[in-house]
Amino acid sequence: MTQLNDTASVAASRAVFTVTATGPQALFQDRGRPGHASTGISASGHFDRMSAARANHALGNSLDAPLIECFFGGLELEVHQPTYIIATGVLAPITITQPDGVVRTRTTNDVLRLQPGDHVRIGQPEFGLRAYVAVRGGFDAPRIIGSASRDVLSGLGPAPLAVGDTLGADTTGAFIEDPDWLPIIDHLVPLWRPTRTHTLEVIPGPRDYWFTTESILNLFSQTFTVNSSSNRIGVRLDAEKPLERRPEMVGQELASEGMVRGCIQVPPDGNPVLFGPDHPVTGGYPVIGVLSSSSSDRCAQLAPGDSVRFAPVPSRPSR
Repeated sequence: MTQLNDTASVAASRAVFTVTATGPQALFQDRGRPGHASTGISASGHFDRMSAARANHALGNSLDAPLIECFFGGLELEVHQPTYIIATGVLAPITITQPDGVVRTRTTNDVLRLQPGDHVRIGQPEFGLRAYVAVRGGFDAPRIIGSASRDVLSGLGPAPLAVGDTLGADTTGAFIEDPDWLPIIDHLVPLWRPTRTHTLEVIPGPRDYWFTTESILNLFSQTFTVNSSSNRIGVRLDAEKPLERRPEMVGQELASEGMVRGCIQVPPDGNPVLFGPDHPVTGGYPVIGVLSSSSSDRCAQLAPGDSVRFAPVPSRPSR
């Protein structure tokens, strides 16, 4: 796919970090590129939108400031300029090795002041999968079709971080929400409760009528297990009792129709797939339900082997 870079040059920046280790995957992400589904381009963007927003807000950045989505820890950065960072989303240790060899141990959700010569490392999460690493001012990353997000399905957006990459912080002020920001808080209360059992809220439909009454009941009564083949495209679940189609729907296929993040698509094997931010824009398997916005965010932190249960979105009292 041709990558359309809508900036003539990368924004003015200063070298703040050098990447010395990436862990399994480290990607630039922002709020994505919505509005292009008709051309086959998914919105992409933060998988855990709430955690990303909290990271940027804690540093006085605008919500669209590019940050790093770090999968399962292991990201290591050498610091070249004084700056502040924070990592949210997961619960994980962070170590800062100073030039004199002194090691400071902190944790995610702490606002960290860094100095030249420091080496900072995000450890393996105790809970969750994806950390959101923000820097004061936002990372300087190329914006392609209006976004710095990496879409792993299409390959659109900046390449995954690699050892030796030099990272800048934007100095134009374009992503500064609060120019008078000072680190008046040094720690955020974790967003997600650490657990290996998750309850996700679902709005049934639009294709729930494809499934047997028993399968609809099983959707909300059984426990599913997160499959290790999950990624930003979709979280795959293994069902104790696969969701079965009504007899007249067996062997039938839908014409491809539009998909959104949070769709619960059910292939013929009856094991649901929860669509993430890099989902295909169309699909031909029936969607039995759609996750609520917060539950869609929580999917970013579902680890292989975690247990998942579904619950209907609570109805709101009429006014």
